[in-house]
Amino acid sequence: MLTTSLLPRALSSKDQGAVASESLDLWKEILAETYNDLASKNIRPARIAVYGLDQWSGARELVTALLEEPLTSDQTLNERIRGRWKNHPSHGSLTLSSANNFTFLHARINQECYRSLPANDDSEVQLSSSFFQQFPVPPRITELPPPSSSKRHASSVINQETSDALLKTDVAVILCNPITTSIPVLLREPLLSRKPNTVLVVTSAPSKSNSDVLHAAILKSLPEKAAGKVQILFADPSRAVAANEAFKSEFQSSTAVQRYQDDFVGSRVSAVSAELKRILSPGTESSLRSQTALARIRAALLTCQAALHRARNEMESIAVDMCTLKARLEEAKVKAQGEVLGSPTSGAEGDAAVEAVNLAAKEVKVVMDRLTWWRMIWHVDEISHVLTQAVLQPGCRTLEQRLVLQTGRLSMLQEDITKSTFALLAAHPTPPFNSAILQNALHQLVASPSFRMTPHTLTHPINTRRGQIIEHPTTRLHVAAQRATLGMGGSIATGAGISWAGWVGWLAGSGEGLLGAIGLDAGMAGGVGLLTAVAGVRWAVGKWERAKRRWWEDWDRVGSGLGRDLKATLDQTMQENVLVVAEIGCDKLSDLIKQRRSEIAEVEDELDTLKTTLDSLEHPNK
Repeated sequence: MLTTSLLPRALSSKDQGAVASESLDLWKEILAETYNDLASKNIRPARIAVYGLDQWSGARELVTALLEEPLTSDQTLNERIRGRWKNHPSHGSLTLSSANNFTFLHARINQECYRSLPANDDSEVQLSSSFFQQFPVPPRITELPPPSSSKRHASSVINQETSDALLKTDVAVILCNPITTSIPVLLREPLLSRKPNTVLVVTSAPSKSNSDVLHAAILKSLPEKAAGKVQILFADPSRAVAANEAFKSEFQSSTAVQRYQDDFVGSRVSAVSAELKRILSPGTESSLRSQTALARIRAALLTCQAALHRARNEMESIAVDMCTLKARLEEAKVKAQGEVLGSPTSGAEGDAAVEAVNLAAKEVKVVMDRLTWWRMIWHVDEISHVLTQAVLQPGCRTLEQRLVLQTGRLSMLQEDITKSTFALLAAHPTPPFNSAILQNALHQLVASPSFRMTPHTLTHPINTRRGQIIEHPTTRLHVAAQRATLGMGGSIATGAGISWAGWVGWLAGSGEGLLGAIGLDAGMAGGVGLLTAVAGVRWAVGKWERAKRRWWEDWDRVGSGLGRDLKATLDQTMQENVLVVAEIGCDKLSDLIKQRRSEIAEVEDELDTLKTTLDSLEHPNK
């Protein structure tokens, strides 16, 4: 269940950018080996790895001190132990193992991964050290070479190849020289929290009182996850090797024997042997397999937990970056209103349109004031043309030029915010935030024709409102002028006709005009005609003035609507052009974060259940 269900949901593969120690491939391989190990009926030795963090850590000296036989009369064994690396490259691993009641040595050079060798390997060399006889389970010791300078990493003291090899062993013995390796940096190594049955040997031999103080200080610095998995010992392997060498040369001297005992006990190498016997104490090979299997499953669960913690941190990090980008979008929206539509003098929102309309009104008023009724009569067919030219005066042209300039600035803002959006996605390349679908959707949006802004993006409300003034109010004013002129002309003609009808008889010498039948003499008929003509002129003047007032009322309505149109156009431009990539990207990321948070919570619940089950297996009596 852990391999087929939990691991793929908690861990990522190396191809997806996962940390090597938390890769799905590595832990699938480790758990598959664990399952095969449990299912196998073949007896296998306990796998012990010894690794020195550098060439001064004393790893080879520790193995030599553990395996040497200072009391034997046959020094061939000790010579083989001390010269075990002469015929093997220093960059390879060296494995010591026991089988068929014989102890033998065999080597394997493997620069990619250090694995156990089969007991019947052709390169084995048999030894007979009593060290292997101390354990209920035959041990196999693999010495891992210290890292070369090219493989050292500033962020980790244990390279990835060695970490993978240590994870596959039953017991890991890590040696650290406190002079050349920082212990606080080492204690932060992720391997210590993932690898149970780890023995950290500090190659120093302080006094008993100082040893207890240093031991307590190191335990206090040890991360909580590594507590209980790492045993910290102090030892001086070089002192033990020197004691063995001195004793072999003067083994008959009681002084040499006493010096050997003092130096070997003072080196504390025996504490390492005691710790190994404690770890390998289950008594049977099957118990060791079960213990190692549970330890590896525990390490896998811890790795899943660390990966989930890393995923949650990554999720929170992208959420913070996304909130920062959203805050920038809101700030851009607010600033755009003032910078684009604000007054050049006061900076108040919307004043630019009001000032432009007022300036244009002053220029149009000059033209309108010149169109008196008398001049209107003589230019009646040119009213629309004259007012159209007046409406197109530079009053709104200034606003247009400003909007074109602001369009260029918004285009730069659009490019900057779009780059920030793609930079945000590039800064978080881990799944699912590196979605190719999201990237493709945003790139298609950028490539669409409607994404780019033109000089007319913000100015088209001005052209629309100007067209409304020219098309409707100006046309009505022109028609009103024509009607007033016709009406006035008709009234004057009627008045002249009445006057002529009253005077025609007198002019003809008949003494009575055409209107005599209705009681109008020539003088009265002339008065009536004159009154008719004056009334027509008065009517035409009133009609023209009323038409001009209606035209100004339409101007005010259109002018007030221009500010609203510009604001709506600016909001639409910000929404659909300037900020569209960022807003869509943030919305999609919000959905991914919500989905990811739900997935992590679900996996964490399952992980807690598995940890509880594992606790019951490790401690059945609790």
